[in-house]
Amino acid sequence: MSDIFLRRRRPVVFYLFVIALGLVTYVVVGLVVQTALMPKRPSDHRVPAAAPIPGWVVGIHQDGSLVRFGEHPPPLQLLPGSRMVHEVSVGYPHSMLGAVSAAVEYWGQIASTLDAARAAQVGTVIADPVWKTAATKLSEGPINTRRRLGLPTNGPVPDDASVLLTPVSYQIRQIAPDSVTVILLGYYQITLPGQDPQNRIGVFPLQMRWVAGDWKMPSPTLSADYSGLQALPGSDEAAVFGWLPLASR
Repeated sequence: MSDIFLRRRRPVVFYLFVIALGLVTYVVVGLVVQTALMPKRPSDHRVPAAAPIPGWVVGIHQDGSLVRFGEHPPPLQLLPGSRMVHEVSVGYPHSMLGAVSAAVEYWGQIASTLDAARAAQVGTVIADPVWKTAATKLSEGPINTRRRLGLPTNGPVPDDASVLLTPVSYQIRQIAPDSVTVILLGYYQITLPGQDPQNRIGVFPLQMRWVAGDWKMPSPTLSADYSGLQALPGSDEAAVFGWLPLASR
């Protein structure tokens, strides 16, 4: 995690360094928004260590075959889940396409709420059943986000306050038949009372595991830092960093 988060004298929005999750709670286990959400420093323009190298698998074609770094497939069309539980789409196929589709849905649910009770409810749906504290941990995210946005940390979400994640690109790591790490690049819109919406670009990694007939989020163990992969979606830099496009939904 970059020390850019620790700098002072920035507008409060720049301190949204976790987006729906708490840095102090999750930096150890890796489920954090690994991005500065602010303009890059000049030194950040070099290719980050987390960027793929020739030969690496970075994604999948629509038919499930693997995409290697340097290929330029068309945007990946995500699959819908087979059913809804608490307004969360679940029931994805046991494939890498199913895992990527689930990761986009789950991150969108996790990062697009300022309601702690809603985050806890989402946790009961998307987390590996053996992760007993998932609902509690995920409920802390909106509280931390509200605090850093200068909003009340309890009670109803203030009128005209919202956050919304829109993933637009992806890549995959640590690929195995029953697990994969999906990394998303997306726009994060922050709306505060009396202010125009503000958009940031963020990097959002998520471990996925096939459990009990669906893709679930296990208790995080990520140690890699993917924040250096932040880039403008669709740019030449994004291509160098291995990002592949997602089809608009």
